Amino acid sequence: MAAYLILTYDVTDQDRLLRYRNAATPALLGPDGGELVVSTSQTLHLPEAPSSGTHTVILRFDDADHARRVYESGSYQAVIEERLAATTPRIAMIVPGVP
Repeated sequence: MAAYLILTYDVTDQDRLLRYRNAATPALLGPDGGELVVSTSQTLHLPEAPSSGTHTVILRFDDADHARRVYESGSYQAVIEERLAATTPRIAMIVPGVP
């Protein structure tokens, strides 16, 4: 069953985030990675919950184990600090899709 890696954050350093994206793309979306579903700074927050970041990224993987393997891979862990330094993270989770 498909699973989704969902990240939301506020961008604090656009240049550094661009460096992160360039470095992270092969790790997250390469031959063993997932598929980009959403990457937007046009997140619309609804009044029923607090804001959870100005930018949203959703990646699709074959299953939750696949998403976790890619997230925990050495190639991604080598660049994750760039994102953490360039943003204020709000949400980071893996959720299963509908069977």
